[in-house]
Amino acid sequence: MKSILLLMLSSLLILTLLSPATAGQTDNCHCFRDRSYDPGHKFAADDYLLTTSFNSLIAATLSVKKRQIVLMKMKGGVDPDELLIALYIADKTEAPVDALLSIRDNGGSWQDILNSPSLQQTAGTDPVFAKIAAGTIAHDLTSPITDAMINTHYHARPEQISSLRNEDFSNKELNLIFALNKQTTTPVKEIVGMARQKKMSWSEIAHHFNLTPAGVGKTILGNQT
Repeated sequence: MKSILLLMLSSLLILTLLSPATAGQTDNCHCFRDRSYDPGHKFAADDYLLTTSFNSLIAATLSVKKRQIVLMKMKGGVDPDELLIALYIADKTEAPVDALLSIRDNGGSWQDILNSPSLQQTAGTDPVFAKIAAGTIAHDLTSPITDAMINTHYHARPEQISSLRNEDFSNKELNLIFALNKQTTTPVKEIVGMARQKKMSWSEIAHHFNLTPAGVGKTILGNQT
């Protein structure tokens, strides 16, 4: 079975990332009803703010269009953890995301994928790949991938990221903290205090800085659409 999967990966790597039929679609997602801060329901827009900001971080750091991330989540019901891992591996090895996810759907492990002849020479000494090689489960791979993206995009120090992780912030919350820090020049400690001590919602914090949920995501993304 393993040899069949490895052969399948080698053949699938010639596929393009998006077919012509989907390449022109945009992230016209209607999954979130609340997309702006409402003082009467101050937590209502938080899911949208956190998700669109995290998608923007992925797009900004892993060489993928944001609209493609949204499209894959909408049309295929792809597990977010599996998608993030696939996008990370694709960015580091240039293997098509579709091929990687196809192997996973057919029962292949991430270890099998990285051990395939097509990827062994490009895997290098990446620390996330080392965790995959050690058999780390998918859910536990998302944190080191997020840390790597935050370090790359915001130039955050590893010890600073680790300190915030010890305060039980999620991957999406960590990204938003550093995004708000960068966009407003407000110290990270102050943003954390607004969330934890003042009990402000994330969308309320963004509103405090005259930022909209969509605007935060667009700023993270930069010039990419």
